[in-house]
Amino acid sequence: MEPVPETAELLRELRTSGGTDLEAKLRRMAEHVAEVVPSCVGISLSIADANLVFTLASTSPQASALDGVQYTTSGPCVQTALDGIELTVEDVLDEDRWQQFAVAAAAENVRSSLSLPVSVAGGHGSINLYAADPHAFNGNLESLREVVGPGIDAAVTNGDLPFRTRAYAADGPRSLREFDLVEQAVGYLTAEQGLEPDRARQHLHEAAQRAGIDPLTLARTLLNTT
Repeated sequence: MEPVPETAELLRELRTSGGTDLEAKLRRMAEHVAEVVPSCVGISLSIADANLVFTLASTSPQASALDGVQYTTSGPCVQTALDGIELTVEDVLDEDRWQQFAVAAAAENVRSSLSLPVSVAGGHGSINLYAADPHAFNGNLESLREVVGPGIDAAVTNGDLPFRTRAYAADGPRSLREFDLVEQAVGYLTAEQGLEPDRARQHLHEAAQRAGIDPLTLARTLLNTT
């Protein structure tokens, strides 16, 4: 499971500014998780700051995209990071708490997820595990809690948290076709959430930035739910 380019760029910035190698730590964690749950397709680290949740690192495009979908509405990674509670989605086909996330996950060939609360730089965060099989985490919770551990304070410092203001994700579409896809997603958010078009467009871009992906990637993932 490789980190997405935007995440790798962010991690390089953090290392340059004195941060610990989050990429290596998350890679090692992903390897241990895969030993317990072979169908795990990606993990992400989310942090909560000022009642907003951001993806600090991810090991796969699927994990980043699904984090982004949750940032447009809600989902287990958001609730775990904010509330410090463990949440499992055993099968997205049976999920009724976060339907938009469930549909997007199914479209990304993800059938189950597990979000575990962790301590990040003295605050709240979550490690989010995504698996291709339904019920993938059943019977493995204790082992996975041991893999994740109580926190990752050694990997993140308070000085790293303002990463969200950095332009580490591509900011816009590069062709008329891509622009059309983004506008379709804006229309979807307008209809689903009752937002004005300008607010829906801003919401899409903010959610993409928080997930560490470009708006086009998030737009495509959202449109897979329609």
